[in-house]
Formats: sequence, C-alpha cells, structure tokens
Amino acid sequence: MKLSEDEIEQIVNLWMAVKSYIPAKDKYDACHKFLMTLEDSMDIEEVADELVGFDSTIDKVIRDNYIEHVDFEEYNEDDEW
Repeated sequence: MKLSEDEIEQIVNLWMAVKSYIPAKDKYDACHKFLMTLEDSMDIEEVADELVGFDSTIDKVIRDNYIEHVDFEEYNEDDEW
C-alpha cells in the first residue's frame, strides 16, 4: 500500500493540529496512540517510510515501534554485504 501525498498531508496535519495541546512529556505516548489508531485503516509498518521526515515525534515513534532494526552485531566484518 502506498499513501497518496494528500493522505500523508492529512495524517501529518491532523497530528500537528493536536500536538500543540499535548504536554511535552506526553507527546511520544500520544503520537504512538495516534498511529495505533490509524492501524484500523492502514498497515503502519507498510507505510512507515512515507510518514518519516515531517515531524520528529512521528519519526521517533515509527523508528522505535514500526521499523525493524538490523542487528549489526550479527554480521561478521569479513562477510560481504
């Protein structure tokens, strides 16, 4: 699934509209709940890359919860990439 530019803009604009009303200490959890709510209509893991780069809180929540991290320790330095 690929989001249209309008869909991305709507998601980011909605988050930005409520973000200013959330205390700084609660923004991460609120954003995580916001993205979890969107999962009812889309697979966030599938569209995560499209949502990155618009807001630092969204970026952090996506990085921490939706994008799988590669464990570089499992690779041997002699292995080719």
